[in-house]
Amino acid sequence: MLRLSIALFLVQAGFHGFTASIPLALSRVGRPDAEIGALVGVAALIQIPAALAGGALIDRFGGIRLFLLGGVCYLAATAILFVSGVDERATLAVIAARLLQGTGFGLALPAGLSVVPRLVPAARRGVALATAGAAHNLTLVVLPPLSIAILDLFGLPGVTVMVGLLVVGALVLVGARRLKPATETESHLQPAKRRFGFAYRSSWFAPLAVTLLFVVHWGVVIAYLPQRAEAAGANIGLFFAADGLLVLLARVPAGWLADRIRPAWPVLAGIALTAMGVVLLFPTPSTELLVASGTLTGIGAALIVQPLVLALTQRSSDADRGSAFALFSACFAGAIALGTIGTAPFIEALGFEALLAITLVALLLSALVVLADRELRERKPRPAELVDAGELAQEAGTPIGP
Repeated sequence: MLRLSIALFLVQAGFHGFTASIPLALSRVGRPDAEIGALVGVAALIQIPAALAGGALIDRFGGIRLFLLGGVCYLAATAILFVSGVDERATLAVIAARLLQGTGFGLALPAGLSVVPRLVPAARRGVALATAGAAHNLTLVVLPPLSIAILDLFGLPGVTVMVGLLVVGALVLVGARRLKPATETESHLQPAKRRFGFAYRSSWFAPLAVTLLFVVHWGVVIAYLPQRAEAAGANIGLFFAADGLLVLLARVPAGWLADRIRPAWPVLAGIALTAMGVVLLFPTPSTELLVASGTLTGIGAALIVQPLVLALTQRSSDADRGSAFALFSACFAGAIALGTIGTAPFIEALGFEALLAITLVALLLSALVVLADRELRERKPRPAELVDAGELAQEAGTPIGP
């Protein structure tokens, strides 16, 4: 479990090493906001088909193989950016690199998470998933400010060298020795419906819909906030660091809560905190406001994501968990694509503040979905085998008590 968590931290440098550095590098060579939003959003857009295809492949070939493939995609993207740069002559190369980065994310993260439930006993899955997620979020804490510092000193080639070394370290760590499962559990769930090898259960809808609606604000933030903050003299790196650090610190407590209380309460609290963080981005950015906003959105994200990930784990079996986590990743990507590419045609006409207001509406809708899902609203955490048996009864049409 520890080895997998470290590998997740290292491999996600292939994505988060460019979260802040790519928008800034594009802005510094004179690219307009609409173009930056589109180029940044390409990575999120490709995550959707990559995750959907990856889910079926994870179910068939296993999470470790797909984790390694995701790392290879990150390395290919890093090599392209090292050679091409990001000026106007390199637009096609930047698009290709972003496509590879999105594909890597769509494969590596769900593949890694799909392995976690088999490495620990069922009663510890919430904390274990939180630990793996915290490792991923640690990348978001460390890499954006570090990549900006290296961008200032050595330019984008320096960033690509750093990222490449970290990703290689992840591949060596996972590929060197086999991860041994702690338990082999037999699921009581009926087999999931499959189409083209990809599994889907109707019980996954609410956690996935909440994810989609909640993450839209992040797409707007990563596409347009870095250059807006730099123009105002604020330190955008500290925003990403605060967000990532608080997600990191709150992940395990949120996982502990997810193992013990009804999911709706931490999710609704997280949505409220995220909305407060978004509101702080309406004024002209200052470093203090950015840190406060990042703190709120970071805590909010941990409180939202951990119960949703645990819900997907409980509503899936080993045979289809790759598809469940792939859909989770695809919803994340779809939301970011909406916030980046989807808003690119409107950023000049509507402005940053109007787009933020739209994301607040999406957060409100996500809260309504939570309240509408009986399982999230009423079910207390129970041992995994009882949860599986309960869902079997639900899919058969038998009422289930809270």
